[in-house]
Amino acid sequence: MSSTDLQACIKGKLSHYFKQLKGEKTSGVHKMVIQESESITIEFVLNMVKQNQSEAARILGINRGTLKKKIETYKLK
Repeated sequence: MSSTDLQACIKGKLSHYFKQLKGEKTSGVHKMVIQESESITIEFVLNMVKQNQSEAARILGINRGTLKKKIETYKLK
């Protein structure tokens, strides 16, 4: 899978999101997308490595302390 596959998926989901609004005004879309994608990515990687936070942090490219904070923020425990 290339990064363009992921980009196409995100574009498709955003298109669907805005169509569902039917012209209603919205705000905070950037923050929403970042939070949704970050939490699901962290959860997916943690499950993939059987909750090994050191390995998950390595795969995600963040330090373990940052990962622990994000796990708490998104209530992933």
